[in-house]
Parts: sequence; C-alpha cells; structure tokens
Amino acid sequence: MTTNVTPFPAITPGYQLVPAKVGRRNATSAIVYIECPTWCVVDHVGEPEVSVEDITHSTNDTSIVTHSLDSRGIVHVLMAMLKTDPTAEDTRLREAHIVLDDETNFACLTPEMAEKLADDVIGFASELRHMARTARLHNRPTPDSDPNMDEALRRVRGGRA
Repeated sequence: MTTNVTPFPAITPGYQLVPAKVGRRNATSAIVYIECPTWCVVDHVGEPEVSVEDITHSTNDTSIVTHSLDSRGIVHVLMAMLKTDPTAEDTRLREAHIVLDDETNFACLTPEMAEKLADDVIGFASELRHMARTARLHNRPTPDSDPNMDEALRRVRGGRA
C-alpha cells in the first residue's frame, strides 16, 4: 500500500512555524508558513511583504533617550534590536545581529561587536557619572554665594563655624 502522506519537516530548534502574508495586493496576497525565530515579535500577517524573500525578523527595540535642559526637548535617541534577514545578499546579515539605530543612521553589529560596545558604554557611563558628580560639586552653594550657608555649615560642624 502506497501513501501520499509526506512527513512534515522538522522545525529548526529555536524557531516556530508562523503564518506570513505575501503578495502585492490583498486580493492576490497569500498566506504562507515560515520558520520564525522564537524571539521575533513581528506580526508577519499584519505586516505583509511583497515576497517571502522580503521577510525579516526582529525583536522589540530597547532605547535610551537624551533630553536637553534647554527648550530642544529630546535630542538623541539610540535604539537597539536583534534582527536577521534570512535572504540578505550579505551572509552576515542572515545571522542574528544587533542593529543600533539613532533615527538617522544605523549600524549592524555582530554579537562580538555588541559586547565590545557594551564594555565601552559601561566605561562611558562611569565617566558620565564622574562628570555629573563634578558638576554637582561645582554647583554646590558656597558661603559667599549663599548667606544661609554659614548657618548650614555651623549645624553640620556641630555649632562651629
């Protein structure tokens, strides 16, 4: 007895089978099933692509925002997300990589590049804290600039000026 049933191919570990909508228009678009990394948050039906080759995968972004004390408000935004483009010409982009995006430019980083950048950012953060402490100390009122400072110093020193 011959059967026409073909076993379903195994899903690659770390992936799940999800629907994706592809096609030029809703009337001619089709639902296909693709392997999608378990970390991908893209709704491949809600965000259709023209062809399967256009489908990419991404996490939600994490971001840091710099505000300004003047009226300019938000000055810098830096976002990072995990991405992969399974059909990219550049084979490095087919691998999971980290994209840094400042809303003007973006950089694609290997995991090793991202770890090196994270180390640099930790050092930068340490220097930024040092600058904040220095600015705070610089801005601290002195007895000459604040007439109430003499009284405050007396209290701190236990009644001695």
